[in-house]
Amino acid sequence: MNAFLATVAEIVVHTPIWVWGLYALLLFLGFQRTRDSIVPLRRMLILPSVVALLAISSFVVAGLMALPAIVLGIVIGSTAGWHLESEDAVRRLPDGRIWLRGEWSSFAQLVAVLIFRYAAGVTSAVNPALATTPAWSMGVAFISAALSALFLGRAAARLRTYMATTAAAT
Repeated sequence: MNAFLATVAEIVVHTPIWVWGLYALLLFLGFQRTRDSIVPLRRMLILPSVVALLAISSFVVAGLMALPAIVLGIVIGSTAGWHLESEDAVRRLPDGRIWLRGEWSSFAQLVAVLIFRYAAGVTSAVNPALATTPAWSMGVAFISAALSALFLGRAAARLRTYMATTAAAT
């Protein structure tokens, strides 16, 4: 058990400090989604945008070989996200801001993305030969794409509701 704790401590110590800062910021943003809120459109898009940037960095690292897994992950994740977002969870207000119903699923999705990315990064760092294995690369690319696209699909569904309200008002 002491060897296990020593390994975990070594991994945590060697994680760059900016990673912990980024994770803290993302968890803070995710936690804010647990309460009803009224926000401008750009604020609603911050968290999905950051997740999209994280996904893009994963795709660049994965390379062209993983493109089919990435595309499949995006299709499955975004479709699931689109269908998971209920239309009554978002409402456009007369001043153009958005009312968002508080929910825990965004926070849970974010935690899943962060844990997966951290675990995949640590595993690849501890066992660099694994990163050259096609099954590992494809699996990581697929799961990363699906988890990220789940966020993007939900954000797209929110935008759909926002835009439909805009079109109905004119």
